[in-house]
Amino acid sequence: MKEKTMGLSVKLCVLCAAVLVLGSIQLILPDFYGTMWQLVMQGDLDGLTRYITSFGYAAVLISILMIVFANVTGLPSIPFLTVNGIIFGLVPGIVISWVGEVVGIEISFLLTRTLFRKQAKAIIERNNMLEKLDSYSCIRTMMMARSIPYSPNVLVTALGALSRISQRDHMFANLIGKIPPVIVEVWMGHDLLRFREYSGRLLIVAGIVVIVYGAIWWYYRRREAFDAETDTYATIAEKIENAPSNHGS
Repeated sequence: MKEKTMGLSVKLCVLCAAVLVLGSIQLILPDFYGTMWQLVMQGDLDGLTRYITSFGYAAVLISILMIVFANVTGLPSIPFLTVNGIIFGLVPGIVISWVGEVVGIEISFLLTRTLFRKQAKAIIERNNMLEKLDSYSCIRTMMMARSIPYSPNVLVTALGALSRISQRDHMFANLIGKIPPVIVEVWMGHDLLRFREYSGRLLIVAGIVVIVYGAIWWYYRRREAFDAETDTYATIAEKIENAPSNHGS
């Protein structure tokens, strides 16, 4: 009981801290969220790059906070990951984006599991994935879901929040699973925005991504088919074994 109360207290502290930080930005910079929203909705990546860069050294914190905000509210975080490679450089941009994604997803997971379960169920039902809910209680499945580039974080978070996966297991799957997609999204975003300079590399990276993820998809499809066939044979064998004997005396 004590551990449960302590866990709830930690969750409430995290949520209060997130609300406090996001609210403080609104008080200090009243036009901040409006400007960000306009740039993102217009798809003005150059404008978004200039606006975040205008904050100087604070741009790192601003970028992380906006990725967190996007994940908490269900908005796409892709625009921020796309420009981070340009603003901070490829490797720092990947690290900054990964931190923002991990923190944002964990806060979103806490909020969804404690406050927005009905909304999460509605999201899952709209995507016809309710029957797959139990599979997301497994670390491996959650990690694989998190590792797909450009996948909707809000859907995977909803599945995880309604599944039986623990907070610790979800965090582990999130920490590891988000590494590949963040690398892909920041790298491809960087090269796409500098297409004239990096067009060749962009095509190579895109080709590698398609081959690797295609091979993984093929492997799991083959494995599922094999498991299904094995289960079928096992069921038939069990029926034969349990069938009553019809031999005459």
